[in-house]
Amino acid sequence: MTTADALGDAARSDLDGLLAAALRIAQQHLSQAAAFDPFVLVVGADGRMLAAEVDRSQLEKHPESEEIAQAATAQLVGLAASVRATALTLNTRLSKERSDAIEVRLEHRDGISLLVLLPYKRPKFGGRTEYGEVRTFRGAHEVWPERLS
Repeated sequence: MTTADALGDAARSDLDGLLAAALRIAQQHLSQAAAFDPFVLVVGADGRMLAAEVDRSQLEKHPESEEIAQAATAQLVGLAASVRATALTLNTRLSKERSDAIEVRLEHRDGISLLVLLPYKRPKFGGRTEYGEVRTFRGAHEVWPERLS
């Protein structure tokens, strides 16, 4: 049985919805700029998807993407009791492939954690951003660390 097989229908629906929304939003950002700041989406206890503002009040004036991601993760841990699923989306670099990627860290309170990468290449002069194939990996349990996949 694979990790995806272990998901119940509700958890699968939560994560599929978060992933689709996260990729769509990230691609919209990339159509207007060379990069984007990390952002968070959650599925509340009632099943509604919401965007959560990342609290940057404790960060320096121009924080690095990973600093924002760490602050967002800490914030999500604080929300864990009131949400069913989380998605932290950031712009990342795949050094081996010499490509940028949209990285989505998905986690569900039912014990599943996934890391999804969508590589992309921006054109040097005009044109459209080209996207590669979505790749999915087992992720780290950061929001609900007591859960195991």
